[in-house]
Amino acid sequence: MAETLREGERRLREADSAAARIARNAVRGLRARLVLAGDQFDPDWVWLLRRELRFLEQAIGDLVDAHALVSWVGRQDLDRRDEPTRAELLGELARERSRAHRRLVALLDSARYERMVRDLGRPYLRPGHVTKLVGKEWRALRSLVGAQDGIPGDQDRHRLATRIDRLRHGADLHRAGRGWAKELGELRDRLDGLQEASLAQGWLRHTTEVSALHWDLVAGQLLERARGLEAERWQGFCERWVRCADKSQRAWLRC
Repeated sequence: MAETLREGERRLREADSAAARIARNAVRGLRARLVLAGDQFDPDWVWLLRRELRFLEQAIGDLVDAHALVSWVGRQDLDRRDEPTRAELLGELARERSRAHRRLVALLDSARYERMVRDLGRPYLRPGHVTKLVGKEWRALRSLVGAQDGIPGDQDRHRLATRIDRLRHGADLHRAGRGWAKELGELRDRLDGLQEASLAQGWLRHTTEVSALHWDLVAGQLLERARGLEAERWQGFCERWVRCADKSQRAWLRC
């Protein structure tokens, strides 16, 4: 498991946006697989290691989110008279991205990170009763999605992300489930897109509260677009969910 972290470490130090996304997905996968194989390891060890991996995931996620916001703000169509204000917003985002990268590099250089990598040097043990385990995760995710009434808030997005990750990586452990795992990976990408739209709204609201008055007009335009994007991304999630929930995807589970 340690090799999973080491592979992308150099590119993370270079603030590569694609590498950061790949690394975040890899860490998510490690956390999910540790839960799925919890019966094969000491529970306290699993809990502590997942906590450390969560800390790393958040540090990488801060960089990913900053990259996403820079890209999104930069490609919006604005009146040319608003370009100076956009440049100021992008400058602020670039500073936030630099701070996120420095925090991540500091973590990668820390003794805490090295201890985590050493702990991950243990061989991964495949969980027993994979189909039973995946079936349980599927029922939990189906129930959670069915309980959504409109665009989910922060807590529900987190719950959805956790369940999708567990189901995705659980399905991937079974040869017959790898096609479903790929579909669930696409579903997770849709949820990430929804999260980015929500993040943009939060950042813009904060910016207008603490910034100079002349940012308000442009930030307001961008905020309205972020709301529209959030609705669009949620629709995309729902459409992908229909594909993931198709019975043919989980015929091997018999559930």
